[in-house]
Amino acid sequence: MKKTLNIWIVSQFVSTPDLPGQQRAYQYAKAFSLEGHRVTLWRSSFSHWGRKETLNDERPFAINTDGSLNIMNIKTRPLYYRNDHRRLLNMLSFAYELLKISKTFPAPDVVIATYPSPFAAFAANKIAARHNAKYILEIGDLWPQVWIERKAFPRYHPFIVLLSALEKYLYKRTSIFVSSLPYVNEYLKEKGVAGHKFAWVPNGIDLDDFKLNGAHEALREDVGDILYAMHEDRQKNVMSVIYVGGIGVGNRVDCIVQAAGILKDKGEDKISFHIIGDGHSKKDIMRYVSDNNLDAVKVWPPVVRKAVPLILKHADAGILCLHNNPVYRYGVNLNKLYDYMASGLPVVFSAEVRNNLVEHYRTGITVPPSDPGAIAAALQRIKAMAPDERSLMGKRGHQGIAEDYDVQKLSKRYLEFIES
Repeated sequence: MKKTLNIWIVSQFVSTPDLPGQQRAYQYAKAFSLEGHRVTLWRSSFSHWGRKETLNDERPFAINTDGSLNIMNIKTRPLYYRNDHRRLLNMLSFAYELLKISKTFPAPDVVIATYPSPFAAFAANKIAARHNAKYILEIGDLWPQVWIERKAFPRYHPFIVLLSALEKYLYKRTSIFVSSLPYVNEYLKEKGVAGHKFAWVPNGIDLDDFKLNGAHEALREDVGDILYAMHEDRQKNVMSVIYVGGIGVGNRVDCIVQAAGILKDKGEDKISFHIIGDGHSKKDIMRYVSDNNLDAVKVWPPVVRKAVPLILKHADAGILCLHNNPVYRYGVNLNKLYDYMASGLPVVFSAEVRNNLVEHYRTGITVPPSDPGAIAAALQRIKAMAPDERSLMGKRGHQGIAEDYDVQKLSKRYLEFIES
């Protein structure tokens, strides 16, 4: 009989289905708990993706239960609305409160820390050492390498120096790594990490979330304006192209709206764009749309995670653009791409990445990064396809997700790695 483990997952920025944003840690925590383990997910009560405080009283923390999963919401300060010094202070606040509050709870057998959120990963490392627990560092993004290679910061900027020192410290004290990026093992070797155990565990999709039911219908009123706009598109034989995600420097949403401008100049009036999300570039995007009179582009507020399948069901194609960043040689792990594929949408993917699922599963068209003209042409190609051809393209993506990215299958693989 397998031992029941007490597993702590520390993930400051993770979202739950009632909030917008990334929820990998929640999905795996939930899956582990369904396998019979005692699981606690430690997160901030401040939603990074929704920029919203969810604990609106004086308590320093609150515990929510989701079936057999405990979700620990830690209040952090200061609140922040941009990626500035307040976010840095908020990360430090989470690490400090985590170290303090965790002392009053039964000792874990396993501590999994998600990275980025380096200060939380540091605190989780101390907690694991305190209890002689197995420590696993889960790498989801290569801070600060992604910013160095994008030339967003010079290598010797104080913030980059701090993150580099933390990264070096954590790598030195970790022997077990998990990553959603398939080639991070190469990065670890470049950093001089030797003798470690490594597993690639991508983000998973729970396909039950994409089987529309009464729970989705209950959300229809909340996202009614978006659904109505896409319904109007269909009535006019307009192809609805959707983007759901962050609107910041990492995702080239500016290329999407520039492609919309190119299509307008060409006289193309049968393609519309629905951009759903938030981020510090959103005002610039909305200004560009307004200044160029792009009536085919609608920019919407972020939606809760559990409403995404309902919205995607009404779209005709998904779109996703990335920077041309050499760091993608270690692979990418894109939730929104998985969502598009799970919904059976053909995808226009403007990127150059080593693990290109759009090409691998033949579920869309890949064009070079940062090329609005190529994006516009690809969208016109998809629009010109026969309905059966477009549908087959989407079905291939759905089948690929079902076979290779089902979260229940992946969680069993993850647990086998932990238990080994």
